[in-house]
Amino acid sequence: MFYTKEIIEACIDYIEKNIHNKITLDDISRYTGVSKYYLHRMFKALTGESIMDYAQSRKLSASIEDLVNSNMRIIDIAMNYGFDYEQSYIRAFKKKFGYTPLKIRNEQLSVILTEKINTRDLMSVDNTVTYKPFFVFKQKFYLVGMKHKILSRSGDNAANIAGCDFFYNHRHKIKNAVNPNVYYGYTEWSGWPDGYIYYIPSLQVTDLSQVPEGMVGITVPANKYVVFRFIGFFRPDEIRGRNLGRILVHMYRKWLNNSNFTLADTFRLEYIDTTLCKDNYCELDILQPISNQYQISTDKPAAY
Repeated sequence: MFYTKEIIEACIDYIEKNIHNKITLDDISRYTGVSKYYLHRMFKALTGESIMDYAQSRKLSASIEDLVNSNMRIIDIAMNYGFDYEQSYIRAFKKKFGYTPLKIRNEQLSVILTEKINTRDLMSVDNTVTYKPFFVFKQKFYLVGMKHKILSRSGDNAANIAGCDFFYNHRHKIKNAVNPNVYYGYTEWSGWPDGYIYYIPSLQVTDLSQVPEGMVGITVPANKYVVFRFIGFFRPDEIRGRNLGRILVHMYRKWLNNSNFTLADTFRLEYIDTTLCKDNYCELDILQPISNQYQISTDKPAAY
């Protein structure tokens, strides 16, 4: 069985131990026992950059110590960090920092370094891992799905059963889906004090003009969201209420309560691109509408 956090930690440690050697994705794959596809997907999904880009950034950042504090030739520094050619090192260095190695050596310039990822920032829930949240802005969009009132005494599996039933047995009825392979779980919790939530497994649609019988349409307003992305070796069908509950505890108690943000609405979204889910690998995004506690920013974040 693969343990997601241990795999990510092993990748990071391998890069540090071999920072003076040439590193390939094949090397890391053999070391961890995980396929190149999954290593690439997992690392990029968590950090926003590929594992090989991270490895190169670590090498280049570490090389600055030799560059400014020694008289080593550029070619020797390049070879010392696993680059085959001096020019390969210079090109990569300039692309990363915006300056040539010689310019950094000779002038008092500041650059942003890539430090080793702190594995304590990797939060593990069961066999899933999340890193740092990111932020997106989504314009108004529409969902169509099947609405379920779930009582707190309904048990751990109620939302999972509703989601699986919708995805496998009913989503084909929606004729104007934007992408039938992307699942949205819409949770509305205004009734939580009274012991229930509404859960709507759904698809995004172009408009609400073709809502099938037995389903409901939802207009999701434009919002700024904080997004927690969980990756791991699990199937979407296996997600249970207790698993999601632990994730939400992390979101609301450990992150939100220590941030400058507050909840902006009484709903949240689960987002799963099922085309990425194979061989028990999955990525699950939880999107929570937020607003700044002190002021509403007019800056428009990047689109999701």
